[in-house]
Amino acid sequence: MTATQILGVIGILLIIGFLADYLFRKTSIPDIIILISLGYLIGPVFRIVEPSELAPATQIIATLALVVILFDGGLNLDFDKILSTAHRAIFLVLLGIGISMAATTAFVYYLLDWELLNSLLLGAIISGTSPSIVMPLVNRARVSNEVSSMLSLESALNGALVIIIALVVLEIMTTGTTENGLSIAGQTIGIRFSLGLLLGAVAGIIWLWLLTLLEGEAYDDILTLAAVFVLYFIVESINGSGVIFALVFGLMLGNGVRVARVFRIKRTTETTEIMKKFHSQISFFIKTFFFIYLGLIITFNEPGLIIHCVALSILLLFSRYLAVLLSSLGSKTLLADRHLLTTMLPRGLSAAVLAQIVVTSGIPNASVYPDIIIVIILITVTISAIGIPIFTKKAHEGEPKFGIG
Repeated sequence: MTATQILGVIGILLIIGFLADYLFRKTSIPDIIILISLGYLIGPVFRIVEPSELAPATQIIATLALVVILFDGGLNLDFDKILSTAHRAIFLVLLGIGISMAATTAFVYYLLDWELLNSLLLGAIISGTSPSIVMPLVNRARVSNEVSSMLSLESALNGALVIIIALVVLEIMTTGTTENGLSIAGQTIGIRFSLGLLLGAVAGIIWLWLLTLLEGEAYDDILTLAAVFVLYFIVESINGSGVIFALVFGLMLGNGVRVARVFRIKRTTETTEIMKKFHSQISFFIKTFFFIYLGLIITFNEPGLIIHCVALSILLLFSRYLAVLLSSLGSKTLLADRHLLTTMLPRGLSAAVLAQIVVTSGIPNASVYPDIIIVIILITVTISAIGIPIFTKKAHEGEPKFGIG
């Protein structure tokens, strides 16, 4: 393709991305389904674009998408709402990942006859919900603040945690280190989370102060994005969780006034609507191309896997219902919305990124992972797309009767 043709294709894809987002807002049909379907049509079906031509950029696109979307999600989370639901969200994260991972591992190990570590790896990859899908769905749905905050925080923590767990399992598989593997995995996860959380908070406070010095500068939003990339690199270089850092850093910037009161900082600021819009647009741009790329690499070399993926998705749905039920005990609002919370199980960016990392790892049968994961992403996103309008409507129809706000 010539440079002129490439520019034309990019323009067309962005227009389709805008229309997909517009339909998402109007109909609650997630744009991810449209984007992946588009990628499948222009790749495997009509061969307009060859996936092999884009392969060298895969990991860069995936990492960019993950960082930018989590940072953008942090910017738009309300600190006060998070504090009120943090304990339940964390409990739901731990229960959700634990139950889903155990169920998936058992299913794949006993029914598909996979090796235990391969089963654990797939279980880790598909056990977390996607913030890049959950957050937009929640923002566009009529749900209570408690439900909205819980789902947003849960998906953000989920995305980061499953990445760390999966990478630890993958490292054990590639290095052959199995002695004290569980203990090492626990320590690694704890250290990476702690470093990401601490450095995100500290860097956020410092950057808030710097933004007061740059107040009125035309390109402070671009500088902030550059800081996210540089600091992400530094955090990952010292074995911290870059994704947790990106989320916490965005959270601090989006709640600057509240942070200033907590830490008694006399002079501070918080991100403006213009900065939030800029980072939201960058997030849209990167997400559009990443999910189109996912459609490009769909092969369906083993059609029989689709049946297993459907069964796995149903198993994930039941696993989530159990986790939601246990984590909602004691809250009338959450129990009333338990069906809505259950259907909000879309797998997305984290799983897709990990699928690409597995492919490049060199482990046996690595090429099977993307096919399974992409089908599960499509099925779980569809469940969420169908569930959110149905159960949101039912919740509001029941408000006068039960007095639930």
